[in-house]
Amino acid sequence: MEKKQEMEINDIFDRIVSLKPFRFMWPFYKKNKDKLLYLFFGGCTTLVNLVLTYFFWYALGWEKMYVGKFAMGTFAGNLIGIVAAILFAYVTNKKYVFESKTNGFRELFAEFFRFAGGRVSTLIIELGGVQLAAILFPDSGTLLFIAKLVTQVLVVIINYFISKFFVFKGTR
Repeated sequence: MEKKQEMEINDIFDRIVSLKPFRFMWPFYKKNKDKLLYLFFGGCTTLVNLVLTYFFWYALGWEKMYVGKFAMGTFAGNLIGIVAAILFAYVTNKKYVFESKTNGFRELFAEFFRFAGGRVSTLIIELGGVQLAAILFPDSGTLLFIAKLVTQVLVVIINYFISKFFVFKGTR
């Protein structure tokens, strides 16, 4: 019990790692908390993106919608998944990963604008990578989804650095 009192517990994640079976991880966790939480929420963000994209592409059949050679359904389903993921990522990064505090709507809007602006570059990478796969493999839903997964890995890595150094700088 004495060891638990030494631990500064600020949120649910601290509480989980402070539990007896996980206490051995405490020093590593505290030193790398932002990276660990970013990986966790990055995984959750990726899941939001993939589940929504899967729903539009396969449950609704949008991956078969083309306008000429342009995979319109693939593009639209992908875009909806990405936008939802960006909103989810902003909230979780602000609150849990970087613990950013803003004063007033103007500051909040400026922070969100920087966040969304940083995501535009990775949105281009993701949309372009998936669109390229749709052009190269028009009849392969499996290869299309693999391309989506590969772009997701790149996006998560790039977005961490954008968030850490340009959006939530000065926090954590």
